[in-house]
Amino acid sequence: MAKMMLLCLAIISAGLLNPRAGIRSQSPPDPLEQGFKNPVDSAQPRTWWHWTRSNVSKEGITKDLEWMKRVGLAGFQLADVNAGGGQNVDPKVVFGTPEWFDAVRHAASEADRLGLEMTIFSSAGWSETGGTWVKPEQAMKKLVWSEMSVEGPRSFAGKLPQPPSNNGPIRNLITGAPRPGSTTPPDPTYYGDSAVVAFRTPADESDMAQSHPQATTNAGGIDATPLWDDDLNSVLVIAAPTDGKPAWLQYEYAQPFTARAISIAGRGGIPVGRILASDNGVDFRTLVTLPGPQLYRGGMARTFAFPETTAKFYRIELTGAPLSPAAVMNQSPSAPAKEYTLLEAVLHSSARVHRWQEKAGFSFLFEYESVPTPPAPTSSIIRNSDIVDLTAKMNKDGTLNWDVPEGRWTIMRFGYSLTGAKNRPAVPAALGYEVDKLSAKHTESYLRGYVDPISRALGPLYGKSLRYVLLDSWEAGMQNWTEEMIGEFRLRRHYDPTPYLPILTGRVVRDAEVSDRFLWDFRRTLADMFAENHYKVATDFLRKQGIRTYGEAAGVSLEIPEDTLLNKKELDIPMGEFWARDLHPSKMYYEDVRGAASASHVYGKTLVATESFTGGGYESPYSLKKIVD
Repeated sequence: MAKMMLLCLAIISAGLLNPRAGIRSQSPPDPLEQGFKNPVDSAQPRTWWHWTRSNVSKEGITKDLEWMKRVGLAGFQLADVNAGGGQNVDPKVVFGTPEWFDAVRHAASEADRLGLEMTIFSSAGWSETGGTWVKPEQAMKKLVWSEMSVEGPRSFAGKLPQPPSNNGPIRNLITGAPRPGSTTPPDPTYYGDSAVVAFRTPADESDMAQSHPQATTNAGGIDATPLWDDDLNSVLVIAAPTDGKPAWLQYEYAQPFTARAISIAGRGGIPVGRILASDNGVDFRTLVTLPGPQLYRGGMARTFAFPETTAKFYRIELTGAPLSPAAVMNQSPSAPAKEYTLLEAVLHSSARVHRWQEKAGFSFLFEYESVPTPPAPTSSIIRNSDIVDLTAKMNKDGTLNWDVPEGRWTIMRFGYSLTGAKNRPAVPAALGYEVDKLSAKHTESYLRGYVDPISRALGPLYGKSLRYVLLDSWEAGMQNWTEEMIGEFRLRRHYDPTPYLPILTGRVVRDAEVSDRFLWDFRRTLADMFAENHYKVATDFLRKQGIRTYGEAAGVSLEIPEDTLLNKKELDIPMGEFWARDLHPSKMYYEDVRGAASASHVYGKTLVATESFTGGGYESPYSLKKIVD
């Protein structure tokens, strides 16, 4: 900038001494300046165009699109959503009805007449790829498991307990079920088996419940069974004291108990507080600070590994309600709570992977290097030589036949059930399961069910007026399994993950470093599959039909362990997003927009886009300019 100013001053000074200074030179126009004055079509703005709550009419479509053309918009991106306000129209035009397809065809015809680029969202609502035609077996899945202990030597012939088949984010935690008294039928569930693995139970392993600790809270004695019954749907409510002091839950053991980790779960997230230990019930030392570092979408359950501790008293001190993502990133103080609802509080006598729920893809961390699993003694870990793959020995009905070697063994049956995620916000006629994003075949099946009817309705306008499909930000929650997961892992990482599956439940196999390294491989595999089996499949499928893709892939919500550059590579026009009023930590908007630009540069794409000024109200052009600058 300084050099430019000096150059301008020099030209002006020369003009004062030049007798022909009054004659204006005919310099060629600046192409950058001309581009701003008369932007090319690809640089002109598009608008999101919400059909809100089925309030649609052909007359309104025409008026909206003529207005868009008149004010200089180059196109629109159509989303049928169950949100927003505006005029009410009767009769309603409901998603998927003949009247709705007729309205979409009318919009395409008007776009063709007016020369507007037409885009449609990849589902009803704005996230992500889901609908009524997605069958339960095609929906998003999570890893689940069951355990049983057996003593050898003996011949075992029996049915293994089936892992949880409910819909929810982790283990048997149920979310999205109808409220008591509701006449709405529950969503269908689905379960499938993946593998059976047995391992010699580590010497340090013991069941906390068998130690019968006495449980008390700041309000007195309590039955804490719901916290160690292996059921994330049973709850214990602890009222906060009225004098402002911390609430607490305490376990007192008859004999000192040796612990190496604690698993804690809370309704709405992990509360603020500490995990403490004491030899006498008076003098406490801190083992863990809650909710721990690197929290964003941390989920409801978390495991903390800590140095081996032997004590008679363990206390969970609760000082604040679970933090929101923005509060964590902006270092806002925790809000006090009137009560705390805990789902689990289990002390582990043998080693556990530190923060395994996040590392295994049940929830999310910004980075994983700062939360390594501490070293564990051999008496607390599972040795490679003590792992047996029993998958081929289990029948379809879950019956296992196995000659158990001498010693104490843990048998784990691994399978998958549904996360229960649905596209949102969608009208009831369009609301269905989000498709399995880790499966290429399920993604393609979803797209056929969505775009084939649109193609038939639009005829020659499909690919002519309707030119793009937009995949908005990922708001479908986590997914960490699909029925072909073991084969996909072998293909991509070149080794069999089966002996290491117990690590996905928090167990330490071989040693702490190997366990963390396997979890890195697992997340790397998930990231590759999200990019290749969802975004790439969608783009390749639509290209064959003459349709291109926009996509945030996956936006700033950060719900999955993703490779953003790889995701955005697989779209024709990669997108970022930024908001007028921050819903997320503001730094994330910079990262997402720059990530989209980086993907365009790295992969040779000529266009990049952003979802701009979301979440605003009545900003002035000047305030918007400051944000976009």
